[in-house]
Amino acid sequence: MRRITEHALDTLDRLKARGGAEVERPFLVHRTMADPRFLDPTLEPNDRRPGWCYLGNPETANNGPAGLARFTTLRAWLSQWSPDHSRADAEACIKTVTVPLLVVENSADDAVPTAHPRCVFDAATTKDKTYQRIDGATHYYKDQPTHQSYAVNLMTQWLQNRRF
Repeated sequence: MRRITEHALDTLDRLKARGGAEVERPFLVHRTMADPRFLDPTLEPNDRRPGWCYLGNPETANNGPAGLARFTTLRAWLSQWSPDHSRADAEACIKTVTVPLLVVENSADDAVPTAHPRCVFDAATTKDKTYQRIDGATHYYKDQPTHQSYAVNLMTQWLQNRRF
């Protein structure tokens, strides 16, 4: 990730030094689904299907032509993915949230690591915060109409209780 960041910064510097109209450039990032948690269910265990991720077979998703952040731009990389430049830090940013917060953990989530929802919830400083877990639910509720309906009802009730 730092090598990609270095490439993005160097390319932006070269474009700026040229002084032309080109100020941004797209590029591809390969193997963006290389997360060992998708293959080894003992890493941050939950109820997810072993050897599977929300995009299907992890090896196929990791090596395929499409995937998470496969296509990006120099500035988009720096904003979202660079470990040293991104400001996309949920644990840090959630501390500034002052409105009511609902965090939903799906126990069979095949995209979000188990620790993330709890980490965000625990870091939140808002006075009105709620944590709910939906047992057996995957990330997108694919082929899970009962879980999807439960999630929609949960959120609807939560919003209604706060008169939103």
